[in-house]
Amino acid sequence: MKRTCDVCVVIPNYNRTALLRRALNSIVEQTVRPNEVIVVDDCSDPEYLEAIQLIVEKFEGELNIRLMVNDTNKGANYSRNRGLFSAKAKFVAFLDSDDIWMPTKLERQIKEINRAKENDGRPILSATARYRVDAHGEIIVRQFGGRSLSQQKIRKSNFLGTLSSVIVETWIARHIHGFNESLPACQDWDFFIRLSDYVQFVGIADPLCVYVDHDEDRITLNNKKRLRAHVFIYRHHIRPVLGGKSAGKAEFYRNIAEDYQELGNAIRAAAFYAKSVVAASWKNERTAGLVTYALSKYYRLRPPGSIKQQRYARYRHLMDDLRKDAKACAEIAEHSALIRGLMV
Repeated sequence: MKRTCDVCVVIPNYNRTALLRRALNSIVEQTVRPNEVIVVDDCSDPEYLEAIQLIVEKFEGELNIRLMVNDTNKGANYSRNRGLFSAKAKFVAFLDSDDIWMPTKLERQIKEINRAKENDGRPILSATARYRVDAHGEIIVRQFGGRSLSQQKIRKSNFLGTLSSVIVETWIARHIHGFNESLPACQDWDFFIRLSDYVQFVGIADPLCVYVDHDEDRITLNNKKRLRAHVFIYRHHIRPVLGGKSAGKAEFYRNIAEDYQELGNAIRAAAFYAKSVVAASWKNERTAGLVTYALSKYYRLRPPGSIKQQRYARYRHLMDDLRKDAKACAEIAEHSALIRGLMV
């Protein structure tokens, strides 16, 4: 019998069967298992729901698992909140049904959390490094946002990246009322920003989470949702803390430029791309506005290449640099084989 830890895993799910089975299997393969798993199904179609119920039943011999089914389709963050407020464990971990965990994820994370609690009584938010992989399990990039969290840092960029790497103390997640269900996207970023007022952060540099990248399948509607969410984040979180100055907002502006570019709005894309360039490299705030205006005119005449493709090119460069180190290269090869096995 494997050891367990005081963690509830919340998995939102909608019309997924094989992927849900894969995610649950990655929990079974943990060296230390959670003492509770809650799958919250978001009113899947009847033909899927029957299969989902059978999948959950098959895991009952391995996990303390239960299935909750929403009466109507209300979205992933309603489902996460329902799981969060039903959890009995001290900590909650989130796992999207299309993502997976490396086998030592919970053991390593809980060990570091317990160590941190010995010296600091504040509630915990913990995140690990992650592999971003494509649908076939091929590694795109290894990402880690660092070991520190501050109000300023998390507002400049959602460096935590994915909820599937996160463990948070249950009571503090409830205290801030969980996830904002009215947001069309970026609910995880909003959640992290609101938590940053209360928590100590435990960042783990080992890539213990596998985020399956569906960016290639992104549709226009998703870009519209992300753009609306970015505007909300700016108005409610960034502007009140970071003010009107551009310093530190380069990544934020570049993300908005990408949204507009994917939506086909070249003028707005050029304006925000110019803002991102100035925020990244221009130190003189007095002349920043003038330079931004001039650059926006330039990028309207000579639009930048695909910002999305630039992002993926940066990922490739990062991986190429990592593989130059023999030890890192061997580790990536080992992890790649493990990931492919977990995704079968």
